[in-house]
Amino acid sequence: MGRREAARRAGRNALAATLLLLSVASGQSAVAAAPSLAPLDSTEVRRWREDLAYLRVEMPARHANLFHAMTRAQFDSSIQAIDCALPRLARHQVIVELERLDALVGDGHSNVSPWRDTSAVFHQLPVALYWFEDGIYVRAAAKAQAALLGARVVGIGGVPVEQALARVRPLIGRDNEMGVRAWAPVLLTMPEVLHASGLSGDPMHGTFRIERSGNRRDFSLSASGLFPMLTGETDLTWARREGWVDARDGAAEPLWLSAPQNKYWYQFLPETRSLYCQLNAIQQKPEDSLRVFLARAFAAADSAGAQRFILDLRLNGGGDGSWNRDIVRGLLKSRYDAPGRLVVITGRRTWSAAQMLINHLENDADVVFVGEPSASRGNMYGDSKKIVLPNSRMTVRVSSLYWQQSDPRDTREFIPVSVSAPLTFADYVAGRDPALEAAQRVGK
Repeated sequence: MGRREAARRAGRNALAATLLLLSVASGQSAVAAAPSLAPLDSTEVRRWREDLAYLRVEMPARHANLFHAMTRAQFDSSIQAIDCALPRLARHQVIVELERLDALVGDGHSNVSPWRDTSAVFHQLPVALYWFEDGIYVRAAAKAQAALLGARVVGIGGVPVEQALARVRPLIGRDNEMGVRAWAPVLLTMPEVLHASGLSGDPMHGTFRIERSGNRRDFSLSASGLFPMLTGETDLTWARREGWVDARDGAAEPLWLSAPQNKYWYQFLPETRSLYCQLNAIQQKPEDSLRVFLARAFAAADSAGAQRFILDLRLNGGGDGSWNRDIVRGLLKSRYDAPGRLVVITGRRTWSAAQMLINHLENDADVVFVGEPSASRGNMYGDSKKIVLPNSRMTVRVSSLYWQQSDPRDTREFIPVSVSAPLTFADYVAGRDPALEAAQRVGK
């Protein structure tokens, strides 16, 4: 390729990337600049190789212990494999290989996450999936694909869904398998990921085999826009989208999904004399500190004669763990640190600083855990540090600290629940919350 053609191509790519980033920033979902199937040109290969060389130095330098789950030889070999493959790869395939590389580190805070990196510029198929207790279902969809709503996904790209999950599992930085349950359904709605994983022949399309009432049918879907950025500490994947339909549209909004944007709030449930408190991020509201909020919540519970205090952490992906001190102190000083009175609901997105909170509570409080297991463990790597690659501007995160909050011999993959209360698709459609129902029965 001549210099002029290379310059024109670089200019077109830069313009396309700029337009996509502007779409992300403005919240638009218009599809722009489909990812190219053409392999990288020589200039692009050189720039990606510079990024890989940068990673080779920066990942070991910034991680607390990059080789806690893999060897130096495995790391070097993986980078070398990507380097050798670059002339055969398109841009989106390189990004997926970066996901695979970072996931090898073996902890959740070390990850490449195209769902929160505007430099990835990945697209969204017009469906949202969730891994319920009874399978992976189309939980929500664009109105044009409303016929898919409520269908169980049994295959993707011509392979059974179990094989599709096996192909995206190595791309997910995680502390345990709950991280796979949380993020695999997200990756399976990104057509670039499907293509790079051999689940589609086109990085803007995907084919799903669905099952309803015993009947199976294939649907081909095209990207409907850029993937909406899932930034912040709270799980907002459940939020309703304009122009979409949701399987729970015909039911009353369950309490746990009623106010995800609110960092913390509470409500008294008179039927079971329970004070329900949802904490969606370990963060402070400028106008209402955690300490003041909790004092108010305990006072409200006492005034109403509450028999139990239910703390819901299912949407809590962390924040600043230093604030946990106020939460733990408040709970330990309250009358709810007693058998059957303090109930904590956890799930696959209870992680990072929220995991640190339940570690403290397991160690020091009289607590009953309900729901599904947490997304991390008592001893874990955390505190992500961003490595922004100099050319692609992709963000590679690595864990910078090791937190030992349990016995050093504690090798449990997660904090288990005493009362298992998983969510089925039928529960979701009906607006039922098995975890909260179970929490309200504790101590009876």
